[in-house]
Amino acid sequence: MKALSFLFVLSLLVFLGACTTGGSEPISEPPTESPESAPESAPALDSVTRGGLVPPPEVSPESYPAPAPVIVPPDEPYPGSEAAAESAADTSTAYPAQVDLSQITPQPSEDTGPVVAPQPGVPDAKTAVSHQVSQDLAQRLGVDVSEVSTVTAEEIEWPDSSLGCPASGMVYLTVITPGYKIILEAAGQPYSYHTDTQGNYVLCGEDGQPVSN
Repeated sequence: MKALSFLFVLSLLVFLGACTTGGSEPISEPPTESPESAPESAPALDSVTRGGLVPPPEVSPESYPAPAPVIVPPDEPYPGSEAAAESAADTSTAYPAQVDLSQITPQPSEDTGPVVAPQPGVPDAKTAVSHQVSQDLAQRLGVDVSEVSTVTAEEIEWPDSSLGCPASGMVYLTVITPGYKIILEAAGQPYSYHTDTQGNYVLCGEDGQPVSN
């Protein structure tokens, strides 16, 4: 029993001595690589890579699509050129239009002479004469003038001063006399008045002579 204890103690001392001898040896550090020994293919890390962001890949200009060609008509200047700028400046300036008066065909003017309008409230000459002879016929027949109507009233030029209704035994001036021939109607009967433009008139009968009062 003592021999076994002695052997155990001796083995323990041998083990402790081996551990002490192995622990005194220096621990070798792994070799560090110098900057010169770093592989040249390793990419340098910039601030974007260190922050966790990866920069977009570079795109070469050849990869962009070619712009569509600008088609310019033959008679128009190319956009951006000096001729185009001058053309734009010309369109912004307004010039008066020139008209060749020799190419305009004159239209003949119709000269119908002066037109005399009746005064307000005053009837024209034909209406005034018609009203005058209507009153004369109404007085001859003894009726109201409203019962006398005008059928026709036309301008006429009488060959003499008899107004186209000469009385027997009378002498008249042979001169053109302008006037009117007015046909009136009363109680269904026609009556013919011959007048001039001076207020003179005559009731002409069917025989072509003045009707006496």
